[in-house]
Amino acid sequence: MKSIILSADSTMDMPADLIRELDLRVIPSYVTMGDQTLPDWPDVTQEDLLGFVRRTGKLAQTSAANPDDYENWFRALTAEGRPVIHFAKSSGISSCYQNACVAAQGVENVWVLDTKNLAGGSALIILEAARCGIEDPAALMAHLEAYRERIEGSFIIETLEFLRKGGRCSTLAALGANILRLRPEIVIEDGAMHVGKKYRGPYRKCVYDYLNDRLQRLPELETDLVYVNHTIQDPAFLEELKTYVREKTGCRQMIEFPASAAISTHCGPNTFGFFFVRKEK
Repeated sequence: MKSIILSADSTMDMPADLIRELDLRVIPSYVTMGDQTLPDWPDVTQEDLLGFVRRTGKLAQTSAANPDDYENWFRALTAEGRPVIHFAKSSGISSCYQNACVAAQGVENVWVLDTKNLAGGSALIILEAARCGIEDPAALMAHLEAYRERIEGSFIIETLEFLRKGGRCSTLAALGANILRLRPEIVIEDGAMHVGKKYRGPYRKCVYDYLNDRLQRLPELETDLVYVNHTIQDPAFLEELKTYVREKTGCRQMIEFPASAAISTHCGPNTFGFFFVRKEK
């Protein structure tokens, strides 16, 4: 038995077999579709979310677990007699971290880490926690706070329509992007998401342009492990992209996982992103 319990928000997008291997405890956030509110993990799928948009023309709504949820969660975990480190979705993107911190104030032996990331970026930090061999919670927190600064993550989206529906992009901006066939890159930096390069043309071409731009910095990046998150709808195209990334990076391991409710809902179908770790200086 490990000396520390690892806990995480569901937005870390990790395959179920890896969750079991790490004995990772996962607390869901929520997704609301019409008059039904459900835990976003493990049973709500991308098809559920995107199908809801196709049927209704409306986005599902996502929300963080509340402080009471976290407090009950932490009390149940600490009852096992071990300290808990919880990995929270970036405070610059969600209220998960703030809510978890409020709850942790009332429960002893709980540490909350702001991953300053989501999806594969959070997953890479959790993997480091599980594999680095540090057993003291305070020392592990210090190690992970330094490690998270080396995570690089971004993704490219096919259309701004879902961001427009969610109020994160104006109708005028979305219309202009559609007319010009712009495919924006979304970069995760300092715990927040911002628009990077805007690619223009057919989506398939733009994805490869995006990958080639990102991979120009390959000498600066560790390539043992690459983490891919996506909402790609064409399985053949997804396999093509994965093969391309493997060949270009020479990575020993690729973890691929369909993006969770947060990305699926707000970015829509045919989002493709990947996460690396920068080499230690």
